[in-house]
Amino acid sequence: MDTKPKRVLTEEQLKKLAVARAKANEVRAKNNEIKKFERENKKYEKQKEKIKKEEKREEAYNTVIELKKEREEEKQQKVKPKPKPRPRPEPEPEPEKIEESSEEEEEEIYEPPPRKVITKQPPKTFERRQRPTDEELYSKANIEMLRARLYQQTRQRLNNDLFGY
Repeated sequence: MDTKPKRVLTEEQLKKLAVARAKANEVRAKNNEIKKFERENKKYEKQKEKIKKEEKREEAYNTVIELKKEREEEKQQKVKPKPKPRPRPEPEPEPEKIEESSEEEEEEIYEPPPRKVITKQPPKTFERRQRPTDEELYSKANIEMLRARLYQQTRQRLNNDLFGY
């Protein structure tokens, strides 16, 4: 097996390679710096947004609390304790008339005023209506009534067929 001889670089090529590597390393370092700056910038922006959101949330919370307090104050102003109704003055007792009579004095007995008498009517008797005949049904019927009648008859026939053995 023949092995290829290793490729040997000349000194000139080695110098160019060294210069190219140095340039490449510089470019890599610059790119790394740029990426690092962008990452830090993104973090900074996110923190700013987070702080803004928190501030907005705080403002919203504060406005809600203020509104609640205002409503409670309005309710308290609206709900005033109602003054207790004054008791009705009792009617003054009528002076009793003293009648001079030779008859025995009779004590007046208090009788309550007569009550209204409510007479209860006897319950209405249930009268069973007769089913209309087909002629009456068709003379006054609309299509929905006829359809309902047909469904009823069909169900009745099915029940008789199923359970009428």
